[in-house]
Amino acid sequence: LFFLPFLKKITVSSREKALDLPNIRDAMAQKRQRKKDEATEAERKERRKISRSDTEAMARLLEMDPLADDDKRNFEDEEYNTVSALLAEGAKPFLGITSGQLQVGHFILSLGIVLMAFVEYPGFPLTNLPTPLRECLQSGLLTIYVINTVLSVLSVFKAMERNQPPILWAVKTFSVGGLAFDQLTQLPTKQELERMGNKDKKLGRKRLARR
Repeated sequence: LFFLPFLKKITVSSREKALDLPNIRDAMAQKRQRKKDEATEAERKERRKISRSDTEAMARLLEMDPLADDDKRNFEDEEYNTVSALLAEGAKPFLGITSGQLQVGHFILSLGIVLMAFVEYPGFPLTNLPTPLRECLQSGLLTIYVINTVLSVLSVFKAMERNQPPILWAVKTFSVGGLAFDQLTQLPTKQELERMGNKDKKLGRKRLARR
């Protein structure tokens, strides 16, 4: 009998430490609320998209993020034109660096190497290199631009598959090589655009049917 108070204390403490099992209804309600919040956030982000022709909205966006013009998610869907191609809009970044910045840096560096390889002017460090070094740079440039020529020919066919101006992409690929070719191949082809258009039409019909 003297064990009864001790047993009662153990029983009460075990009940206090016991955890309540989660309620299925509460879990389902939380899941529905989470989906609703995600849908609301997606709609809010969709409304944030602006047009590139809206200079005031562009200025406000660039004040908040100077690199925002490289992210196509900030802008309304527009036709991929010559300006988009030159600015490398929509291209995937490489090691955290945007494709547009890489292409500009690549082009400037190429001009500097061409200057060092073919221009000889005493008194300026970049144009006063030893002859063996200049010949080495010339052979390297020859190899690079032979490869760029092959890529520029391939880019003509890739551009036609994507309804893009072939001459523009041939010139750009010859100038910056694989960076431009990779940017071009990331664009959807005519067949892919048609499939995406058919999917959008089907989704629109389903939404109308639900209403």
